[in-house]
Amino acid sequence: MHTHRCPSCGKEISGQTDNCEYCGMSITNNEKEMVVEPISPYDDLFSDDIIPPKPSEPVQEKPPVKGPYLSPDDDLEGPETAPKKQTFSLPVSRELIFLAGIAIIGIVIIMVLFFLPGPSSDTESAGQNITQIPVPENTSSIQEETTPVPAVPVSKSEGYTMSDDFSDRSSGWGEYDSDTYMRYYSQGEYHMVQKGEDMSDRALLGNDAENFITEVKARLDSGPLTGQYGILFRFSDDNYYLFGINGRGWFTVKKHVDGKVYELIPLTETYILNKGYVTNKLGVKADGNTLSLYINGKMVRAISDTSLTHGDVGFFVSRLAEEGYIKEQSVSVAFDDFKYGEIS
Repeated sequence: MHTHRCPSCGKEISGQTDNCEYCGMSITNNEKEMVVEPISPYDDLFSDDIIPPKPSEPVQEKPPVKGPYLSPDDDLEGPETAPKKQTFSLPVSRELIFLAGIAIIGIVIIMVLFFLPGPSSDTESAGQNITQIPVPENTSSIQEETTPVPAVPVSKSEGYTMSDDFSDRSSGWGEYDSDTYMRYYSQGEYHMVQKGEDMSDRALLGNDAENFITEVKARLDSGPLTGQYGILFRFSDDNYYLFGINGRGWFTVKKHVDGKVYELIPLTETYILNKGYVTNKLGVKADGNTLSLYINGKMVRAISDTSLTHGDVGFFVSRLAEEGYIKEQSVSVAFDDFKYGEIS
């Protein structure tokens, strides 16, 4: 609805009437055309009255800025000027301190040179300046006690009760020589040579135990890579377990019982084995029915078998026929650093 204000009384009236509803004054057409429609519902809040100016707030004086302290000499507005206090300047004080320090140092040097004893005539003739350090008379009281070190170190491993580095030819493994087989001590190693085709031979410790741990280093010295060698354990009445390896990087576990051979683990290749004519460390732990097998410090297999419960331990070497095998060439293996211990 269009509305506008009466030009006479200023009241808001309807835009359709010709006369003011309040004062009765007639409204011309020109005035009707000047109808102003409010822009928003809040336009009627504004009036044409003059808004009085906002009362001015009292201006707060800012606190005086503190300046540098003025001495009485700088107070020029005072009637009188205070007399200046006589003081020494800083450069003069530093010079005095410096000169005093030099004098003290010079006195100390003179005193040191005066009271130090002069060198002896023998020392002067030799042209040397020797400073003697006083040594206490009772030197035995300050010497540290040392534990004597044995000439030959004893090598022991945790869990092992005996070891053999094969430096002693009388350690008990024995020596033997025949047309097909040979074993002997040489240069701190125990050597076993198998000459016969499809034949095996062994060397035993001479001990009977149920549960034990053992390890030995073995190296193929010469011969075909198909030759097998390793550890025999729980050997009793020609019944035994066999843990063997060859130069191709394969290992196997067999059981010999009553003249029959059973493969508990067939020939299996493993990256843990060093191939060729190099050293590998073999280990066996027999604990009840569990047989744990180790190569170079890592367990490669653990099996369970109840056939053999006790027996001796030792080494073996086998020469096996195979296509491409040089029949005239024997298998030679060196063993070293044997260790053994019984476990409960």
